[in-house]
Amino acid sequence: MRTIWLWIFLSSLLCSRLVAADNAFTRITQGQYLYTEQPTVQLPDGNWKDTSLPFSGAYSQIHGTFWFRFNLDALPEAQRDSLYVSNHVFDISIFLNGHAVDDSLRLDGRESTGWNHPFHTRLPTAYWQDTGNELVIRIRSGEPNAVLSPLIIGDQAVLQGHYQQTVFQKIRIAEWSMITCLVMGSLTLFIWLLRRSDRLYLYFSLLCFSWSVVMFYMAIPFAPIDHGTWLRFVFYCVDLSGFFLFMFLYRLMQLDRPRLKTTAIAAVMLSGILLFIMPMRLHTLVITFVHGMHLALVIYLLAIGTRLAIHKRSKELLLLIPGFLVISLLVLHDIYAFQAAAQQPGRLPEGTYMQYGFAVLLILIFAHLVRTFVRALNHSETLNSQLETRVAEISASLEQSYAENHALALYNHAQQERQKVYRDLHDDVGAKLLSILHSRVDDEKSLLAREALSSLRETVSQSKRDILPLNELIANAITETENRLSHAGIAFQYDTCDDIPDTPADPAKAYHLSRILRELTSNIIKHAGTGQARLRCEIANNTLSLVISDEGPGLPEDVEQRGMGLANIRHRADEIGATVEWQNCQGRGCLCRLEIPLNAMALAY
Repeated sequence: MRTIWLWIFLSSLLCSRLVAADNAFTRITQGQYLYTEQPTVQLPDGNWKDTSLPFSGAYSQIHGTFWFRFNLDALPEAQRDSLYVSNHVFDISIFLNGHAVDDSLRLDGRESTGWNHPFHTRLPTAYWQDTGNELVIRIRSGEPNAVLSPLIIGDQAVLQGHYQQTVFQKIRIAEWSMITCLVMGSLTLFIWLLRRSDRLYLYFSLLCFSWSVVMFYMAIPFAPIDHGTWLRFVFYCVDLSGFFLFMFLYRLMQLDRPRLKTTAIAAVMLSGILLFIMPMRLHTLVITFVHGMHLALVIYLLAIGTRLAIHKRSKELLLLIPGFLVISLLVLHDIYAFQAAAQQPGRLPEGTYMQYGFAVLLILIFAHLVRTFVRALNHSETLNSQLETRVAEISASLEQSYAENHALALYNHAQQERQKVYRDLHDDVGAKLLSILHSRVDDEKSLLAREALSSLRETVSQSKRDILPLNELIANAITETENRLSHAGIAFQYDTCDDIPDTPADPAKAYHLSRILRELTSNIIKHAGTGQARLRCEIANNTLSLVISDEGPGLPEDVEQRGMGLANIRHRADEIGATVEWQNCQGRGCLCRLEIPLNAMALAY
């Protein structure tokens, strides 16, 4: 919308300057013309006919030369500085009183298409005469026909300014639009090549490329190929632009209407066939029909898009729809301009605006696509960052799991080897101990063999059953102690404790605890002599207290030996986090207090 107001402002500024300088130039519209069937360089003799400008040759007059002459005696001397021609088709040559002034002929022989390029030249003062001043213009004809707009002769400064403004409005903007379309089309085509599934970028890219051909046609002052073929190709690119705009909207709105899509495809294919096989004089009819059909389809899509945008509350789509609506209005205006021009055979349409507004619309669409792409890229980077974090967490977890599995495999292997050693030890040493036990030996040796065999069986049993509840572990140890003391002839008293928890005990720590109790029992058997032994069990502050005492008289020399056994007990107690308090009663028995934290004995998972 701002672009439209800008052009209105520039147009009003231009008109105001021309009106203000109305006395600085003269518009010439009356003269005579002569047509030759063959191209001529010299002014021919013939039957001159009166004509008025703008002039359009017939569609059949496309191979010869048009000559025009104008009498300039009535022109004020203050307005004889320069000549300005807004439209001329094709090559133009200017002669003043028989002197060649200027022309648009090209050295490469290509046709100069001045329909969008104004022509401006100085009229040298030396070429003017007191009377009989005659301006002669030569126009080479071609397909579709020759055209000459009214001549403006006047002050050099005024016409030079008007010429520069026209060049900016018609040529420079077309050049910028062409470059912008090529850049946007290349970028979006590159994105589509990386993302083939999203044809939205493909349709926009083809839209930009087809419209860049139209802008190229408006920007260059000559035809790169035969003008008739070149003009047909440019008209078809205009139709392609409308088709790709329709396909872009169709894809953007994610519609699924095959008949509508088929109609648009049929229209653009029919347009290409008709433009290249029908005579040039019927092109206006073809252009109007195809442009009108594409316009109707685009307006239909705009109606659908507006309803979808309101229903889905899509702000971006709502911002694009007014731009499409403005372009539709500009296309409608240009269709009217073509129809008005068709009323005069060969007349060029004047005041067309679609070429300017369409470029602005393409920029808006490109900004929307870039914004969508950047937003998707940011979202992708966020997801990628989250994925990397998740992968790192899973990798760490897998590594930890692998380490745990590796440790478990090593532990199982060690257990298997340990079981093998235990079996061999049981089979070998156990057999020998049984032989000693059943042989004819004294009671002391038999007792020692029985204790060794019991210890061996207990060790093997512990290896086969690694994990025991704590209460069961204590109960087994007490049973063993009672059996050993009973065989040694020592009375045993046990104060039961029902509060020992049944939590699984760590196998290694359970082994050390059982060895501590066995060592204490062995000390009683070896050093306490006769008397009574007692075991008291208490639980307080999450700590298990085992107090073992004996009342036997013992021997004085046993004190030192009991102290030596304490070092082994303390070492094992450190392994399970327990504390040991040893009291030697100087030959009247001893007492040992073992404080065991329950948490230290629990199995850690």
